[in-house]
Amino acid sequence: MSDNLGSGSDVGDDAGTVQTTHDLLNEATMWLQYSRGVTATLADLIHEADEVDYKGLGLSLEAIAAMTLLGTQRLGEAHALVCWDTDRRLP
Repeated sequence: MSDNLGSGSDVGDDAGTVQTTHDLLNEATMWLQYSRGVTATLADLIHEADEVDYKGLGLSLEAIAAMTLLGTQRLGEAHALVCWDTDRRLP
């Protein structure tokens, strides 16, 4: 394994495939961008709505929470890999 961030330590994801730190950071960015996009769209819809569908709003908020959780989990995994790589290189 290389010492650079893009091809550092590997970790398995939920499907059992191996992901690098770089892959985890990319996936975290993707999920957090999805979350931001859905939040902005939902805010626009609520601002323009005459009536609010509370069940739909609740489901949308749960989806945003799930995407944010996935993003932050991937960030945590990437951070752990960086720390692990750093600790392994210490004398």
